Amino acid sequence: MTTKKFGCQLPQDTSDTNHIFEVAKDCESLGYDSVWTYDHLAPYWLHSRSSLEAWTLLSAIAARTSKIKIGSLVTNVSLRNPTLLAKMTSTVDNISGGRLIVGLGVGDRMSLEEMHSYGYMFPPLESRITLLRETIMTLKAMWSGNEVSLSGRLVKVSNALCVPKPKQQPGPPIWVGGRHRRVLDVAAELADGWNHWGLTRQKLARQEAYLLAACTRVHRNRDTITESWAGSLPTLPPDGLSVVESMRSELILRNGDETDYFIASLPARADRKAYECFAEAVRSIA
Repeated sequence: MTTKKFGCQLPQDTSDTNHIFEVAKDCESLGYDSVWTYDHLAPYWLHSRSSLEAWTLLSAIAARTSKIKIGSLVTNVSLRNPTLLAKMTSTVDNISGGRLIVGLGVGDRMSLEEMHSYGYMFPPLESRITLLRETIMTLKAMWSGNEVSLSGRLVKVSNALCVPKPKQQPGPPIWVGGRHRRVLDVAAELADGWNHWGLTRQKLARQEAYLLAACTRVHRNRDTITESWAGSLPTLPPDGLSVVESMRSELILRNGDETDYFIASLPARADRKAYECFAEAVRSIA
């Protein structure tokens, strides 16, 4: 049986950066594989709409940790030019000593108001999927090539340099997040991981079957793609269950056998004990 890996979504809806740094260091000492930021400028699910910017925060986390992986879950490809993102990711990978995972996504309809309020367009899904695919191709080319020129449907690059290169070669792992089958097509073709959330076991099983078929179409070994879940977990269990038992039950309920990586979002002021409980819950499944 494959050992499950686990990480956490950092509590970035605060100006208390010391608390965030403390959470990251606690996770590192507790054996977490990773910590993550979400890429929202004004998160629609929070009443305060408060959030520190994802990549600026990742850079600070990279400088204050030494072993734990860091990543974006997930970067909205509509927010940054792909060539700028190549430079940003290369920089953060160097700061971290080669610990970066690049999570990418296309945004969803709930992001529409946020995107428009910051002056961004929110194109139809077809265009966003194309941009996701061309962003990945641009990152890979710039991480490993010299003067890069590309002419895609949406991304045009002419003699672009990305120096210094990422610490990891040929580049950091790329995960894509999303539930649409077009996202799974991109994962099968170009990505190292797929992140999902909010799926029933039955829906997840159908998506897993689709991903396997998509991998077969492009002659890809499905086992080379990490399947991860992200979501919130309770730290106040129902009567009769411990926190660990409650978390374990939730993880089993929301995932299938193919999910081998769990990423928890715990309450903003969750203490070290809560993070210990999540680690114990995952280890009890593995």
